[in-house]
Order: sequence, then C-alpha cells, then structure tokens
Amino acid sequence: MVMIISICSACLTYFLGLHLKKGPVLSSAIVTLSSGLLLPHFFIEGDTLALAATTASYAAMVSTIKFPKLIEMVAIGCICGIVFNLTQDVFIGVGGRLGSIAAIAGFSWFGLKQIIEKFMGKNKFTINLLQK
Repeated sequence: MVMIISICSACLTYFLGLHLKKGPVLSSAIVTLSSGLLLPHFFIEGDTLALAATTASYAAMVSTIKFPKLIEMVAIGCICGIVFNLTQDVFIGVGGRLGSIAAIAGFSWFGLKQIIEKFMGKNKFTINLLQK
C-alpha cells in the first residue's frame, strides 16, 4: 500500500504544481495536509501511509526542467516507496529523514535516466518511455 500511496502522492503533487500552477511548495502542502487528515481515518496503518505520502510529495517538488513529464513522477514515487519501506526502522526521530528519502529518490531516478540515455541514446529513450 505504501507504494501505491507514494506513486499517487508524487503524481498529484507534480500535477498540482505544474498543470494547475499552484507551485511545488503549496502543492506539497496540500497533499501532505490532506493525507495527514484523511489516511489515518481510512486505513489501519494510516499514520505510516501519511508519512509515505509526505515523503513522496517532497520528492515531487523537483525542477520541471530536469523532470518534464508526469510519467517520471511514477518512477520517482516508486523509488520513494521502496526506500521508505526499506528505511522504516532507521533513524526514527531524526530530523530530515523524509526529505533525505525524497532526495535519494530524485537523485536515483536522475542517475538512472542519465545511464539509460547514455546507452540507448537520448532521443530513443525520450521517445519510447517519456511520451505524453
């Protein structure tokens, strides 16, 4: 469930910021607040899901120049969910954990994208995987 919430939160934050012109900070705040208020009431593990949604919304506050397509938020949300699951019991109570996970997800996707573009060719990768 963390994966689904992470992907949806990243995509929703990115969509609100880019397509509805709300900006990355307000978009992340909307997703974080709504997930914090709603998810604990609908799911047993709602607190954990709200944290995952917050982390993914932080990850979606990226530059639209480096990540121009919404489909890239699916990849970033997926990486964010994986790292969040792997580090649930690490650094509990340490400040900056969620932001660090978000940064790791963004940097990981950017690096993976660069590697794929180098081996496949930038135009072929962009045309095949990142079309609207």
